[in-house]
Amino acid sequence: MEGVGSPLVAGKERTGGKARGIARRATLSDVAAEAGVSTAVVSYVLNGGPRNVSETTRIAVEQAMEKLNYRRNPVASALTAGRSNLVGLLVPDQSNPFFAELAGEFEREGRARGYLTMLGNTSHDASIELDYVRALADWRVRAVFVASVNEHEFVVDGCPIIYVHSAPAKSRLTAALFDDFGGGITATRHLIAHGYEDIHCLAGPSDFGPFGHRRRGWEAAMSEAGLSTKGRVHYVAASRLEAARQIRDLMMGDRCPRAIFSTSDEQALSVLRAAAEAGKSIPGDVALVGFDGIAEALQGRPRITTIALPLRRLAVEVFNAIEDCGSTDRRHEPLQGQLTIGETCGCQVA
Repeated sequence: MEGVGSPLVAGKERTGGKARGIARRATLSDVAAEAGVSTAVVSYVLNGGPRNVSETTRIAVEQAMEKLNYRRNPVASALTAGRSNLVGLLVPDQSNPFFAELAGEFEREGRARGYLTMLGNTSHDASIELDYVRALADWRVRAVFVASVNEHEFVVDGCPIIYVHSAPAKSRLTAALFDDFGGGITATRHLIAHGYEDIHCLAGPSDFGPFGHRRRGWEAAMSEAGLSTKGRVHYVAASRLEAARQIRDLMMGDRCPRAIFSTSDEQALSVLRAAAEAGKSIPGDVALVGFDGIAEALQGRPRITTIALPLRRLAVEVFNAIEDCGSTDRRHEPLQGQLTIGETCGCQVA
């Protein structure tokens, strides 16, 4: 098994017909030559077997590795061991603050457990998602965490998949999700408790995954209270600027909502922008509750009332689930978000 290290071993390169000395990375053979042993013995030291080596030989090999600054090739190690210390994380759009924060939590938890996280952006494209999974499978990653945009489950041989945040409805693969439906109910009930009746819902560009579950939670709470949902669902763009334009048009129309449940904080931030452009005050003219709990929503001005999701707990749960990869019926209990009161719903806050 070969390895790579710092460029300490001399080699030759021809430039313009002349040979000049260059440095190349140390290999397993270089370590063996330096220590005066076979490459097999170096491999035994690196892998702790399968054959024993004497203490004197082990020290000689380790000193040679240190001298040459040798380090193992992770791909070669993965091919030998059958699995690497790499994990993949696929998100629809890392520029979205929610997915950026989710990726940060996964990277921190992975490092604490000895894993390195490779991040891929699928651009809301199911075919790109599948291409990434296939490529990561070739790297023998320990698992791929997928915030899926695909309504249909796919399986790639030799590549454990764990769905996070969103998953195909009928998937039987391991999945760690949030209680989006329950969160939608909680957010809407909070607005109803303020006495608002004309409560509109800002849904995502499609009804797939969390957006759809949250919209259905709003619908259930409205029905429970005997309030109409007719004409009060608005499917807006994922882009904050485009969503703000659509919401501004709504606010400047004949039926400006008295309250809005936004199925993401990205959209809630678009509401703030649109309200400023339309000359509406929040919450004086339009009350607002978001969903996700991103830092910009919780710490901005005004602070948005939102359902804050436990991203840290999600990261811990999915890394715990790595050992269950490939098993069926591994849908974990949905993680509950917390209603976090800000300045946009009408509550009196300090």
